[in-house]
Amino acid sequence: MEKEKSLSRREFLGQTTLLASAATVAAGAKKTRAQLNNAAVPPPARLGVGFIGAGIRGNILMESSMEIAGIKPVIVCDLYDGHLGRAKEIAGSALPTTKAYEEVLSRSDVDAVVISVPDHWHKKVLLDALAAGKHAYIEKPLTHRYEDGEDMIRAVDKSKKVVQVGSQYLSMACAQKAVEFIQKGKLGQITMVEGQTLRNSSTGAWYYPIPPDASPQTIDWKRFIGDSKWYDFDPKRFFQWRLFWDYSGGLPTDLFVHLISATHQLMGVSAPDSVVAFGDIYRWKNYRDVPDQMCAMAAYPEGFMLKLTATNNNSHSVPPLTFYGTEGTLEYSGDSMKFYFEPRQENYRYPTNSWETKTVKQFAEIMNLDKNLSPIINPPPKAEPVEYSKEGGEDSTTAHLRNFYDAIRNGKKPIEEIRFGVNAVNVGHMTNISFKAGKIVRWNKNTRKVEV
Repeated sequence: MEKEKSLSRREFLGQTTLLASAATVAAGAKKTRAQLNNAAVPPPARLGVGFIGAGIRGNILMESSMEIAGIKPVIVCDLYDGHLGRAKEIAGSALPTTKAYEEVLSRSDVDAVVISVPDHWHKKVLLDALAAGKHAYIEKPLTHRYEDGEDMIRAVDKSKKVVQVGSQYLSMACAQKAVEFIQKGKLGQITMVEGQTLRNSSTGAWYYPIPPDASPQTIDWKRFIGDSKWYDFDPKRFFQWRLFWDYSGGLPTDLFVHLISATHQLMGVSAPDSVVAFGDIYRWKNYRDVPDQMCAMAAYPEGFMLKLTATNNNSHSVPPLTFYGTEGTLEYSGDSMKFYFEPRQENYRYPTNSWETKTVKQFAEIMNLDKNLSPIINPPPKAEPVEYSKEGGEDSTTAHLRNFYDAIRNGKKPIEEIRFGVNAVNVGHMTNISFKAGKIVRWNKNTRKVEV
């Protein structure tokens, strides 16, 4: 058995200095990034980008891309006239727009595409983009069905193109610091990770407002439906598509996937052995298919459990992720983290209270205990938590996009390559499969299939 790790007071104080100094480094990084954005980028490094999907997230991705030097929006595709009009307001009235993504892929001045369409279109648009020779940034969740992931992996491998999955948690300011912290054993043995996403509003529950001009004349409804089940025109399905299984995986693939991605990154893992889940529609009962509350437990072969909770019925402030180890606890919010040094503190007064006095004294001598029946040589007591937080710099979405564009320019792998994205979203799919089947589901790492 590996010798149990403990943290001395000297080491603890060293961590405090290390994490405090990191804040100064982050502040300097802000200036460096600003210089990068303001620097002149030579023509060979400039990238023409087509945006496929200009809704809520697509709009943000285009604005963030425009903050990165050398990135030029070439054309925008969306199925709603209002989204295309807004794209022109952001990038200029001369920006070409279309409702057919094939037009984006056909342009020779488009080097890469940013895909932010409803989940049920992810596979086809990505595969078509790769076939057209384009690099691709594709929003999470990567897949609408877990079976699609293997096809996507093969297509990316064959294409030799850069594909970045868009779960920006991997590019949070504290991500690499947290990875280093855990890898150095500062938490001891981590046996449980808890992730929570709590919301309490109609928009948080995905009842997004519908624009007053929504109609069959302003929306390409047939293209939106694609290969999914046909419904007559319904603006709720178009603007609130996350509420319906036909186009979305609900809370597990939309929100759990952030927590899963960060857990996989910090813990260095790829897949659980098994998942069990429960969920229901408790509050938001008007016309939605997907639950408004889900809970799941995933057991990983590396020796820890991941507990996941998402609700649309409460917004109590909690850290998105908490890592529980034998030497301490790490509260992780992506752009900040807090470490609590909590080594094991033994005391035998309670379990020996029913013993005779002479027997207790004999036991204390054998175990080298003090008068309070605690070990004389005990780990240092608990100390004040150590905090580290982001100091300026760019937001995680811009950082994640920058990593994608830099990978195209330098020929390196992006931080969230296709296999990582597939593995992360598969845990969300396993959650849904367990919920619908009402039983534990298991992951077969040899066949890469879910067993119910």
